[in-house]
Amino acid sequence: MLRWIMLCALALPLVAQEPAAPVWVGDFDKAVEMAKAAKKDLLVDFTGSDWCGWCVKLEKEVFSHEAFLKAAQAKYILVALDFPQAEEIKAKVPNPKRNEELQKKYEVRGFPSILLMDAQGDVYAQTGYQPGGPEAYVKHLDEISTKGRAAITAVAAVLAEATKAEPGQKAAALSKVIDALLALDADSPAAAKLIPVVKEALTVDADNKRGLKLKALKALLKFGQSDAALCAAAKELDPKNEHGLLEQCVVVQSNQVDSEEAVKAAFQAIEALDALGPVKDKEAALQLYTNAAFWNQRFLKDDAAAKKFAAKALPFAKDNEGLSKALQEIIDGK
Repeated sequence: MLRWIMLCALALPLVAQEPAAPVWVGDFDKAVEMAKAAKKDLLVDFTGSDWCGWCVKLEKEVFSHEAFLKAAQAKYILVALDFPQAEEIKAKVPNPKRNEELQKKYEVRGFPSILLMDAQGDVYAQTGYQPGGPEAYVKHLDEISTKGRAAITAVAAVLAEATKAEPGQKAAALSKVIDALLALDADSPAAAKLIPVVKEALTVDADNKRGLKLKALKALLKFGQSDAALCAAAKELDPKNEHGLLEQCVVVQSNQVDSEEAVKAAFQAIEALDALGPVKDKEAALQLYTNAAFWNQRFLKDDAAAKKFAAKALPFAKDNEGLSKALQEIIDGK
């Protein structure tokens, strides 16, 4: 009898099992379809899996743990857009060209970059490596998600008001848009929706009689807007850096050096700015004076200038032990 039961069991047709869905999806467009079907958002990890140390650290400490995966998959479709260097790993990337398009679209400049977005591709929060393990990372995601969604809602409201504003109310409405932009963190994804409208203030108050142009330039420079026209307008309105506009233009210039000639020009701009008086923003002061110190030490070979600007940078670097040590070594001539 037992033998007959076993034979019958063997004779039963096998039911095909659907392969389990991957935890991390490598194809963005496929992930979007999955998110729409599941009514979930997307957590998109721009990573360099075989060369980026912080990416590897984040994977090891957070992304590989069940405590993270269980919580994250309840809310998000997890997407890993990889930019590897090894040929054998590159061959496993589903669509490298599409990944590059997305990197450009979302202005991803460093790895790892983690974007939280809805199924339409609208980003509402972004982050990177965070210490503390999987539970802490899940809590962090919840916090930035809540904050990011609130910012998007607030931005939508102020934009709607600006759109409906009558000509006589346009300046006041634009002022509120600028205030909304200034209230955001410098890396807030919501800023992208406000910036084009803020730029309208440059023409609505072209002579700055209402102070709107100056206010708009402050906001735009804070959020890294760096075209030549904006900096020309900032220099015209604030030639002595009384409002801190000129220093922000110099920061932008120093971020774009790509040759020795560009280094020379950027240093000359820093030197001219410093001659006007102390840099107003502490972060700008640290960046500009540190750049000037290292550029003179490494490229321009001016030890006196390197020591001068290292000494100016040092008070702003007190919370960064490694940088403080490097600046002190320049001062000491090591």
